Amino acid sequence: MMRGSDNTPFFVLGAARSGTTMLRLMLNRHSRLAIPFESQFLRQIFAELPANRPLTPPEAACFADLVINEKNFRAWHLTPAQVREEIERLAPAPLAVLVDALFLMEIAGSGKPRWGDKTPHYYLCWQQLMGLFPGSKVIHIVRDGRDVSRSLAKVGWHGPTECDRARYWSQRVEFALAAARELGPERNLIIRYEDLVLLTRNTLESVCDFLTEVYEPEMLRFFEDARLHLSDIDGDVHGKLERPPCAQDIERWRLEMPLAEQIEFEAVSGKSLRLMSYPCLLPQPDCPPEFKSEPTEPTRPLWMHPRETPQSS
Repeated sequence: MMRGSDNTPFFVLGAARSGTTMLRLMLNRHSRLAIPFESQFLRQIFAELPANRPLTPPEAACFADLVINEKNFRAWHLTPAQVREEIERLAPAPLAVLVDALFLMEIAGSGKPRWGDKTPHYYLCWQQLMGLFPGSKVIHIVRDGRDVSRSLAKVGWHGPTECDRARYWSQRVEFALAAARELGPERNLIIRYEDLVLLTRNTLESVCDFLTEVYEPEMLRFFEDARLHLSDIDGDVHGKLERPPCAQDIERWRLEMPLAEQIEFEAVSGKSLRLMSYPCLLPQPDCPPEFKSEPTEPTRPLWMHPRETPQSS
């Protein structure tokens, strides 16, 4: 497909405090891409409405209610009346048609043709999401879990202990790797936060390549208007996004995380850390003999973009 001609939706996923918002802001600077504030309502819609047949007018009205009653809807630019009117006009219609129409309404003011969504909670329904839009793509951003844990602890999200946060982070890595196995490299891309910070242009070029879009240097200037695309719903948790990323944004756990907490986190999530090529303190557990095998060809981490190659150490 020619670059810049695909308007299929795409989705950004990742654990909370992993750089999903920064990636969203970068993509929003692209002349063809628009990602509204986190939608949140699709999980409830999947739970209550069918996706395998057209929604009846009463079901479509329920769809509109679920959208409007979601807390995050107040961060969108639509009014309840606009949503009800458009959904009523389209019904009966398949769920995908209604969702697509809703997002296109929201991004209409940007003048851009292609919408995406960045809602970390959609890891819990990623398969339904990918099934709703055949051909849609998903970008996962993974950050060192120890930095994620420190950041989560500061805002009080996803549990009071290192073990709680380690389990949460490991589960998100497992979701990303499961999606990679199921969807393949044509529909699934995993990037690391650290690469987005240190190798920003190269990483964004890989993302644009994956989305069949032309890379635009304007994406590097995301911080200039970041405040216009953020919401206070979750509090003031995005202060760093009003400046360029820097090397001090990564591996903060080395300075801020007590050794005992590092060991506690790694005891739960060491396997996931290694799968994503992060350094570990504890020795790797011995693999049971029945699972040992010799590789038959050079291997590439499952998360790595197909055009990348592992760097020799």
